[in-house]
Amino acid sequence: MERAGRGILARSNNGSVVSAWVGAEQNCSDPIVEEASAIRRALVKAKLKGWNRIEIQCDCKVVVDKIMEENNQDARIGTIVEDIMNMKEDFCTCSFSFREREGNYVSHELAKFALNLVTDIQWKDSVPAWLTSLARRHMGAVAPIL
Repeated sequence: MERAGRGILARSNNGSVVSAWVGAEQNCSDPIVEEASAIRRALVKAKLKGWNRIEIQCDCKVVVDKIMEENNQDARIGTIVEDIMNMKEDFCTCSFSFREREGNYVSHELAKFALNLVTDIQWKDSVPAWLTSLARRHMGAVAPIL
């Protein structure tokens, strides 16, 4: 049975890591569905944190384009895109941008790490040293997302 890992990294305006989440799904579906679901999950987490200005970066151009076009006609992700558009209204500022895999490296590495997990992990007050170091090394590759 295939698994899909997800990694969500939240940075402050100055680029420092403020929170991170990792987890895996047992029944891996279409990668586009997994990416759209990860964005929806990131919005839920940001809302629960009380953040009101966010930027979501994703390395799946198809999903970002569907969100930007507000196109929920895709049978695979239409409902998820509709959820994302509805949740977007909960924030003062909420934007979405496409980043090449190299620019989204830390989230990708977190997703790979998640494949070995039995349960989800959330780091909120204290982020592990390896994650802080990884994020610091790749800080120039992405814009802050808070």
